Amino acid sequence: MRCPIPAIPSLSLLPEGAVFLATSATLIVADIHLGKSAAFRANGLPVPEGDSVRDLARLSALVEKSEARHLVIAGDLFHAPTGMTPALETTLSDFMTQLRIPITLVMGNHDVKIRQLPAGLTSVPHLDLEHHLRVIHDPAHVSGDRLHITGHWHPIVKIPDGKRTSLRLPCFLFRNHTLVIPAFGSFTGGSMINVRSDDRIFVALRDHIVELPQTL
Repeated sequence: MRCPIPAIPSLSLLPEGAVFLATSATLIVADIHLGKSAAFRANGLPVPEGDSVRDLARLSALVEKSEARHLVIAGDLFHAPTGMTPALETTLSDFMTQLRIPITLVMGNHDVKIRQLPAGLTSVPHLDLEHHLRVIHDPAHVSGDRLHITGHWHPIVKIPDGKRTSLRLPCFLFRNHTLVIPAFGSFTGGSMINVRSDDRIFVALRDHIVELPQTL
């Protein structure tokens, strides 16, 4: 179930960890980090493979489900040059061919390390959309009073569920006109958010998006 942002009713948070802009049927995700497990294996760590294939399959299913006409990746589609294996290049090429919609990569700090991006992938430093929206990778680079959609932080929030236990969940963080979206990649890890009094935090619980109370 989608959850709208009050400032822009056509902008919805999706339980899959993405944002959908209905007026242009634009799907926005961030921080997939393709090839991360391969980069670990290249450094001698026995990490299982398959995360990139599964993540692209999840993304393909989400594009179909949302009926998106434009896919925007808010940075860090890739992880490292050592993760750009021939197998990943083939998988990504097949994914882009089957998707049949434009794909825009807003360059992230990991993407700039990739010498040659795949053909058919449009790369930009930031992307301006309707409703005065700007997509940029790092929240530190936002400017002006427009609404920004960013990634980079891989935000996670801790929710107490008892005296000594808690849940740690990926979250959407809305702070100072900036919406930070969770990492889409399954092998990315996350960063715990120090929640401020004026923050709005949203998490996915099954197929619903829920806004958390300010005091947990």
